Amino acid sequence: MNGAPAAGCYGDLLVTSLLVLGAVCVVAFVTVRLLGRWLSTGRARGAHLLDVVARVPLEPRRSLYVVDVAGKTLLVGTSEMGLSVLSELDAAEVKARVVPAPSFGDLVRAAWSRRRERKAAGEGVAPDE
Repeated sequence: MNGAPAAGCYGDLLVTSLLVLGAVCVVAFVTVRLLGRWLSTGRARGAHLLDVVARVPLEPRRSLYVVDVAGKTLLVGTSEMGLSVLSELDAAEVKARVVPAPSFGDLVRAAWSRRRERKAAGEGVAPDE
């Protein structure tokens, strides 16, 4: 008896809800970006103080780590009981034996090229460059 169509009210409510949701998402994104940069400054400062050079798992809960810490190269063992420094290693010898691991992008490119070669070999067509 009011005379106002119900469909118009629901449409206005939907548009208002979507606008508010969009504004909340934008505010959350900006807050996370600014707060993330402010909070990560402490981590970035000491990022190169400690580097894990290599890890060898021995058992499910036991591993050996080669770690560079403040100019020293250490062999560290981990177990259920905690961490223990096993010995100090020669940094030059460790760096000479380290094999660089391929990046994720390199692995994806290699897999993609192998897939293209298999597909081309199956069709009898040379792979495109």
